[in-house]
Amino acid sequence: MSTDSGDAKLVADIIADAKAMLAAESAESEQLDLLSPLTPEEILEAKERLGADAGKLSLVRDAREARKRGRPAGSRNKRTDDFARLLLSRGQHPAFTLMEIQATDPELLIEASKQEKVHSFSQKTGQPNVVIERLSYAEAQGLRIRCAEALLPYLESKKPIAVDATIRGVRVIEQRGEMKPVGATVDGKAVRVAKDIDLGDEA
Repeated sequence: MSTDSGDAKLVADIIADAKAMLAAESAESEQLDLLSPLTPEEILEAKERLGADAGKLSLVRDAREARKRGRPAGSRNKRTDDFARLLLSRGQHPAFTLMEIQATDPELLIEASKQEKVHSFSQKTGQPNVVIERLSYAEAQGLRIRCAEALLPYLESKKPIAVDATIRGVRVIEQRGEMKPVGATVDGKAVRVAKDIDLGDEA
């Protein structure tokens, strides 16, 4: 039969073992991380921090320390920034495309979507039956709405909903001493609350 102190010791031993295992795994993963080769981006970032005259050993040491620290919260990966610059050098920002579609009248979108498609071929002559397809008005409006919804969070932040919790025209009467029935009042006038049995009575 175990005692309370024995149970507490057993729990403490389990927790201590779990902490030791976690520390061992953390140290092992850290050693494996140190053994993995540094990327060119990590070396370049270290050179930007230390300057162009920094030696190779200093660069490696700084890059390893930076890897241990991790990227600061909210900072963007340099590779991501470089890729974004490359994409923008080839065309306009996607937000401009969304805004252009959203600002286009649905009738113009319908006309711009017009295209000829071969629906079928005539069995007798083999001639193609060409049909003209285009967006419907609802589809064009739906496209504009989707573009507007994608842009809206960048233009308007969510505002709190105003709730009016005031009660107008109701007066609360507090009575001290002898308890007497006090009726409800609205704008200083007594209000009678009808019961089921006297709904037809006049107040």
